[in-house]
Amino acid sequence: MMRYFSGSKSRIVLSAYLAAALMLFGLSQPLAAKTLAENAAPASVTAVSCSDSPYVNYSLPAGANDLYPVIKTASMSDYDYSMAVASNIQFYLQNSITRDQVNACYLSVKPADGGYNVTFRSSDPKAATYGATQIAWLANGGLGLQGMQNCQKDKTCWEPAGTGSNGKALTCTGPWQFYLPLGLPMVAQKMVMLLHYPPYSAMQQSDYLNNATLNRWQRLLVTVGVPQADWTLYTTTVDIFPIAAPGSGQTGCFPTASATNFFGNGGTKYIPSMLNSLVIAPAVSTVGTNTVPVIIYGAEATGYWNASYPDAQTGVLKAGSVSLNPDAPTRKTPYMGANHPIAAVYQTCTSSPGIVAMDKQDLTTACFAKSMAATPDADPVAVASACQASYFDNPDTEHASQICVTAVVDKSPQFAQWSTDKAKVWCAAHSNNPCPLPDYSSAK
Repeated sequence: MMRYFSGSKSRIVLSAYLAAALMLFGLSQPLAAKTLAENAAPASVTAVSCSDSPYVNYSLPAGANDLYPVIKTASMSDYDYSMAVASNIQFYLQNSITRDQVNACYLSVKPADGGYNVTFRSSDPKAATYGATQIAWLANGGLGLQGMQNCQKDKTCWEPAGTGSNGKALTCTGPWQFYLPLGLPMVAQKMVMLLHYPPYSAMQQSDYLNNATLNRWQRLLVTVGVPQADWTLYTTTVDIFPIAAPGSGQTGCFPTASATNFFGNGGTKYIPSMLNSLVIAPAVSTVGTNTVPVIIYGAEATGYWNASYPDAQTGVLKAGSVSLNPDAPTRKTPYMGANHPIAAVYQTCTSSPGIVAMDKQDLTTACFAKSMAATPDADPVAVASACQASYFDNPDTEHASQICVTAVVDKSPQFAQWSTDKAKVWCAAHSNNPCPLPDYSSAK
């Protein structure tokens, strides 16, 4: 389901070591800033001096070694390996802090007593929740690692052979590698994305958000009015398979039954444990009856959700609420089903479903995310209905323009993608009717 991904195992090894080496020699901050600037919105926080801010200090267990993408070679000493892991933790943690919009500085992660000590300075109230949140997140991540190790031992799970649901032979070739959704918001997220598996390219580039799927999700959010500076708050993710793999041609290699058997209630319970934890965002869910919502993307994630929560069946644009935690039955989690974020780009004006229909659905999904963030205790069914009406029931000029612009940009050439402004001009000149789509080779 992914679009234009490529790469090799050697590049991810080099990427991991490059990030670690730069951090070891004090060059990490400019590199991290450049990476974030190109692939994620800057946090909407005011830069402040941290010199008088209190320290935030906590320790991570030694088990963190196995949860970050650092490969230990035969020639690497234990000291060098622990320093590389510390640098990798610092790199991803800086991304999370930035994307959580936490005012913080002087972040340092160092090996200590077999684990890792985290220190930074911040007066931001959100900073006080970071230690407990990250420790719990890593404990849940350990369940994902255990599930992956069990999967590796089972030929029906790890790079399986046979025939897929489409009747064609599976081509489940690597590289496959364990990869958690690192570097995303953990305390101020406005929703949780339930997705299939992470593309290997995100791991290569040490940034979970740097891929076509999340780039398009960003564009949809901004289109419906989410501020550019805030879009990363809508990207906290749980993959039903925390295994990075090539983004194209391997959908059938990760069936929902294996997700349940290895990562769900039939396995280590990684998925429900991580969901239960992440829907409680410390910075935004201290009051009210609802948690932050979960949006379930694509057939595979939807299949897992429907099998795991039979009383909360979903499908594209079907919303509701469910108690994810049996220990807190009154705390409801809003949810909605959605297309995979990149699926629409493969459709055309004449396909079934057509690109216009899918773009209306995808914009409705983004509207739901924005609206639930603005009114956390709203009825998710009513919110979904209102958003759907905006795009399907005789949309006004603004919503018609959003539909047209989304379709035009979606189908523009991948290496010469049209800007939103250029698409708006074209759509205005064509009464916001994207079909037939532009002749991109000659359109001005």
